[in-house]
Amino acid sequence: MATSGSPRLSLPLLLHVTTLLLSLLLTCSQALSPPRFTKVPVDQIGVSGGVVSFVCQATGNPKPKVSWNKKGKKVNSQRIETIEFDEGAGAVLRIQPLRAPRDENIYECVAENSEGEITVNARLSIIREDLLPPGFPNIDMGPQLKVVERTRTATMLCSASGNPDPEITWYKDFLPIDPSTSGGRIKQLRSGALQIENSEELDQGKYECVASNVEGVRYSSPANLYVRVRRVPPRFSILPTSQEIMPGGSVNITCVAVGSPMPYVKWMLNAEDLTPDDEMPVGRNVLELSSVRESANYTCVAMSSLGIIEAVAQITVKSLPKPPGTPVVTETTATSVTITWDSGNPDPVTYYIIQYRAKSPDSKYETVDDITTTRYSIGGLYPNTEYEIRVSAVNSIGQGPPSEPVETRTGEQAPASPPRNIKAQILPQNTMMVQWEEPEEPNGQIKGYRVYYTMDDSQPMSLWQIHNVQDSLITTIQSLTPEETYTIKVLAFTSVGDGPFSDPIHVKVLQGVPGQPSKFQVGAVSDTSIELTWEPAYEKEGIISYELRYKEGNLGTQMKKTFGPTKSYVVEGLRPNTEYRFSLAAISNKGIGAFTNEISERTLQAKPSAPPQEIKCKTTSSTSFLVSWRPPPLKSQNGDLTGYRVRYQVVGPSEGASDDTEPMEELLDSPADERLLLERLEKWTQYRITVSASTEVGPGPESEPLICRTDEDVPGAAPRRVEVEVLNSTALKVMWRSVTPGKQNGQIRGYQVHYVRVENGESRGLPLIKDVMLADAQWETDDTAEYEMVIDGLKPETTYSVTVAAYTTKGDGARSKPKVVVTKGAVPGPPYLSVAQDSKTSAVVHWDPPDLINGMDLQGYRLQFGRKDVSPLATLEFAPQERQFSVGNIHRGATYLFKISAQSRGGFGEEAVAELTVPENTPGGYPQINEGTTVTCCSVLLSWSPPVLAERNGVITEYTLAFKEAGTRETPQELRIPPNLSSYELNSLKPNSAYDVKIRAHTSVGPGPYSPPIQYRTGAVDTAGRACLFLFKPSGSRLEIGSKHCSPPSKKCMN
Repeated sequence: MATSGSPRLSLPLLLHVTTLLLSLLLTCSQALSPPRFTKVPVDQIGVSGGVVSFVCQATGNPKPKVSWNKKGKKVNSQRIETIEFDEGAGAVLRIQPLRAPRDENIYECVAENSEGEITVNARLSIIREDLLPPGFPNIDMGPQLKVVERTRTATMLCSASGNPDPEITWYKDFLPIDPSTSGGRIKQLRSGALQIENSEELDQGKYECVASNVEGVRYSSPANLYVRVRRVPPRFSILPTSQEIMPGGSVNITCVAVGSPMPYVKWMLNAEDLTPDDEMPVGRNVLELSSVRESANYTCVAMSSLGIIEAVAQITVKSLPKPPGTPVVTETTATSVTITWDSGNPDPVTYYIIQYRAKSPDSKYETVDDITTTRYSIGGLYPNTEYEIRVSAVNSIGQGPPSEPVETRTGEQAPASPPRNIKAQILPQNTMMVQWEEPEEPNGQIKGYRVYYTMDDSQPMSLWQIHNVQDSLITTIQSLTPEETYTIKVLAFTSVGDGPFSDPIHVKVLQGVPGQPSKFQVGAVSDTSIELTWEPAYEKEGIISYELRYKEGNLGTQMKKTFGPTKSYVVEGLRPNTEYRFSLAAISNKGIGAFTNEISERTLQAKPSAPPQEIKCKTTSSTSFLVSWRPPPLKSQNGDLTGYRVRYQVVGPSEGASDDTEPMEELLDSPADERLLLERLEKWTQYRITVSASTEVGPGPESEPLICRTDEDVPGAAPRRVEVEVLNSTALKVMWRSVTPGKQNGQIRGYQVHYVRVENGESRGLPLIKDVMLADAQWETDDTAEYEMVIDGLKPETTYSVTVAAYTTKGDGARSKPKVVVTKGAVPGPPYLSVAQDSKTSAVVHWDPPDLINGMDLQGYRLQFGRKDVSPLATLEFAPQERQFSVGNIHRGATYLFKISAQSRGGFGEEAVAELTVPENTPGGYPQINEGTTVTCCSVLLSWSPPVLAERNGVITEYTLAFKEAGTRETPQELRIPPNLSSYELNSLKPNSAYDVKIRAHTSVGPGPYSPPIQYRTGAVDTAGRACLFLFKPSGSRLEIGSKHCSPPSKKCMN
C-alpha cells in the first residue's frame, strides 16, 4: 500500500544518527591545544632588601606546566622561591630579600604541554633605599595580626602613599588575591583595606599588602589572620516536655539543641526513626502528633561531630477515673456521719467529691470537694434525719461516675426550737387553758412538754411552777390566784433532753379581760415608721381598743398610743436608724389585758439630714490643698456612714463669684476618712469646696461652701511682647507686657531683666540682672500693664542678649525668648557752641569740634535752631570742616534755641545747647480785625487777631482800641484792653450812625501802629419800632451787610 507525504526516518536509524552527532561534539570539546598565557608577568622596580613577585599563568589542552628560568636556567636560590597554583598551570616567582645588582635580570616564564611551549619575559630593577625617587611607594599603615571568629567579618587594613598614588594589591601565602573570584565575599575597599565577610578556616594565612606605581613596588610586612573555630559539644537548650492529652488529641513536642558545629536533631519512637535522614533539621525539631490513642515515650536525638545526646518526652493519654467503692458508714452522731471508701482506681486520683442529701422527694445533693483521703466526716447535718451519700473521683481529665449510694440516719438530739404559737385563756374558777404547736425542729421523737408559769418572771426558772404534759398539745392549770398576771413558758423534750423555752406569754386571771395578743410581730419598716401586726385573743366580752407602749432602745422615754380594734398599726414619726421596743395589750369593758413581750425593730437608714462639721482647708502646695472635716452630728447621721463626697469648683477672680467650669468631685468610700488631699489643681486659684456625708441610702446635704486658694508658684509663662530699642552706644530700652493672668501663678511682685554680652552666638560672662520691683498697688491681676527699663553702662558696638522674667514670692518664672541687639557705635560728645547777634535781624552761630575718643571718625554736624516758642526747629547738616552759620531774619523780642551735635560712624552724639534772646521793640505790625462783626442799633461787637509773629517784636502787654463817629473832628476815644482778650463790644452808640474803629498792640517798649480804620454803621429803628441787628463783614476799609434781623428795640436804643 503506498502513501504520500514527506519521507520518515525509522527509529533505529534516528538513534544511530543521534549517537554519531554526540560523539562528534564530545571529540570537538576535547580538542588538543598548545599553551596560551592568561596572566603574564610585568616589569618591576624593587627596593634593595625588599620583595618582588612575578605572577604567570597559562591554559591549554592538556593543562600546561609553568616554570621560571633565569638566563635559560631554572632559578635555584634560598632567596628565590617558586610557588605553584592552579595545579601547576600558574606559578609565582618571589624574590626576598632583593640584592643589587645580583638579582637585577630578565626572568622567563615558560609554559609547555604536549602541544607546544611558550615563554614570556619580565625585567627586575633594584634601587637602593637612599636613592629612591620622591614618588616611590611607601606603606603608611600595613596589616596587623588579627584573630576573627568563623563566620564573622575580618578587615585587614592598608594605606600607602606615593606619586602618582600607588595601586594596592593583596597576597595571601605569597599568592595574589583576586576578589572577583570570591562571589563578593572578599572585597578590596576604596581605602585599600581587604574585607573578608563570613570568614572561613581557609581564609587563615599570611597576608601582604603591595603598593605599586610607575616608580616601583613596595611590600608591607606580612601579618597573620587566624580564623577561630568554636567547638562545643551538642546540648539541649529546650528539653522536650512530657505532656498529658485527651484520647484522640493532638500535641506538638519541641526539641532544641545547640553546639558548634550546630547539631542535627531527629525524633525516634523506640527503635523507629520518625525523622528521615535527608530531612533532618539543624538545631530545632518539632514533632507533631495527632489522633493519639496510646501513651508512649518519644526520644529526641541531637548529633554532631562532637557527640550524640538524647532526651525523652512521655506522652500520656488521659481517661476519666472509675467510680470508687460503695461508702461504708463508720460513725454517726446527731449532726454528723463518718464514711470510708475504696478508691477503685489503679491510676492516681487528684481528689474526691462527696454528695449527700436528706432522703426526701424535693431535697437536692450537697457537695463536698477537694477531699484527698478515703475517710471523711460530714458535719452540719440535721438530727434524726435519713441521708443518702455517694462518692466520685476526680483526675486531671475530670470527674468520674459516682459510687453506689449508702443510706444512714443521724442520731436524735434535744429539740432545737421551742413549741410554737403559745396561747393561754382564762376559764372560770381561776383555771387557765394553755395550748401550743409542735417545734419546727424536734430533732427526734417528742416525748412530752413542760409548762412553766409564775406570777414573778424576775425569779430564776428553777423557782417557777412546772406542769408536765405527755402526748398532748393542750392542758389546763387550776388554782390560780385571781386578778394576778401570770407569765408562761413552754418547752419540748426528747429522750436526749429538753429543748429551748418558748418566748413568754402573759395572762391575767380575771374573767372577761382580754388575753395577750398573739403573733405580735413587725411588718413593713421604713426610715420613719414601723408597722406592727398581731392576732387578737378570743374574748367573749369583745375588744374595744389596744394600748401600745414603745420607746427608743432600753433607756428611752416610754410613749403610749391607744387605738381601736385592728390587727395592725403603723407607728410614724420615728427617727431613722433607731431601735425601738414595742409591747401591746388589748382592752375590753372589763379592763386591760396582759401586755405582750417586748419586740424590737430598727428603722431603716436614711440620708444624713445635716452636713459634715468643721470644714477646714489647708494649702499644701501650688497645686494641692488638704480638706478636713468632722462627721455630721450623731442624731443627724440617720444610719451608718458609708463615706463622703468632696466637691470642688474653680471660682472667679472675686471671692464667691461664679465660674463656667464644671464642678469636680472625689468620693471616699470609708467613713473613717475625714481628710482628703486634692491634687493636680490649678496654681494660685480659688476653689469653692463643699463636703457631704453618705449612708447606704445616699448622700446628705452639702456643707456651706468654703473658699480655698492654692499656693503661689513661679510664673508659668514669660512676659509678652518683649521689645528692645537701642538708644545709643551705651544704652538700651527694654519694653514688655505683663504675663497673661492664667499663667501668673500668684501675685507678680516684679520683673527681672537679664542681659549678657554675646560673641559668635555664645554668651560671655555671667548674665547681669536689673530688677523692677512693683509696689503693692501695682500687683497685677490682668494682662494690660506695660513696663519699660533703660539699661545703661553698656559697651559700644557690642551684641547683647536680653530676656525678661516675672517673679512671685516663690521665685522667677520662665524667661522670654532672647532678644539679641547690637549697641550703636561710640558717638562724640557735645561740640563747643557759641551764638552772638551781629545785627538787629541776624545772628552768628559758631562751634568747635568736641573731644574725640581715640579712633573716632568725625563725619559732620547737625544744627537745630528756631524760636523757642515755635516747633519744630529747623535742621541743617554741615560738613566736618565747617565751623559757623549765620541766621537771618530773627525777630525782635524773641528767644532763639540752638542745638548742635557732632556725627561719627555710630551716629549723632550729645547735643550742645545755647539760647539767644533778642531785645524787644515796639510792634512792627498791627492786629487784624476779624470778619463777622455783630452790629446793633447802639453797639458793635468785634474781634481781632494779634500781629503776625514776625511783627510783634516782643510779648504783647495790652491793646488800645480807638473809635469815633465818622466825619467828625473829635479826638477818638481810646480803650485799653488786657492782652488776654481778643474781642470787645462797644456800647452806647447812636443808632443809624457810622463809626471808625482801629486797634494797636503794645509791648513793654511801647505801642505799635494802629490798624487801618474800619467803619461800622449802627442799626436803625424801623417803623414798627423794632431794633434791627446787622451782621457785617469787612470789605476794604468799609463793611458790607451780611444779614439783617429785627426785634423790639432795647432800652439803650430808646434812650
